Amino acid sequence: MSASPRVIDPSAVLLRRALTEFEVPLTRFAVSILGDIGRSRDAVQDTFIKLYSQDPKTVEDKVKAWLFTVCRNRCYDILRKENRMTRLEDDGIHALASSTDDPAQLMARTEDREKLDSDLRKLLLMIEELPARQREVMRLKFQADLSYKEIGEALGITISNVGFVVHSAFKKLREAINQTEE
Repeated sequence: MSASPRVIDPSAVLLRRALTEFEVPLTRFAVSILGDIGRSRDAVQDTFIKLYSQDPKTVEDKVKAWLFTVCRNRCYDILRKENRMTRLEDDGIHALASSTDDPAQLMARTEDREKLDSDLRKLLLMIEELPARQREVMRLKFQADLSYKEIGEALGITISNVGFVVHSAFKKLREAINQTEE
């Protein structure tokens, strides 16, 4: 009986590494676009299927940006197919229960969390009101934790353009926050 040497599939190795490292961030990113966990998981699954079919040598140096680009495009394909946009629902942001037994502390923390949840909901709504490019860059930067270089690769723009878009988005958000406080 002859033993055949075990062949290692480079595509499978790349896929396993990418799944371990990027499945959760990609799913969060897809949810920020689609507003639905089920459709987001489908988009992420399609992204990993596409990764497996790629030549590992062409994507392994830029796998993070490649994954977020493909996932983003798949999410927008889904939205186009459905011909509608959805938003993250308010119940997606909820308060965590405290482990303290002191009712006064519990009440204060609950009020603080309610205020924080309210402020976060307002900020997310303000981000959704940004122009499409600014909204995408903000999602990639702060939800997907991509670097400016990776964002540039994912969107096909220069690093300096990414910086300008982030700066412009912050400026608009600051203005919107100042208007709501007045």
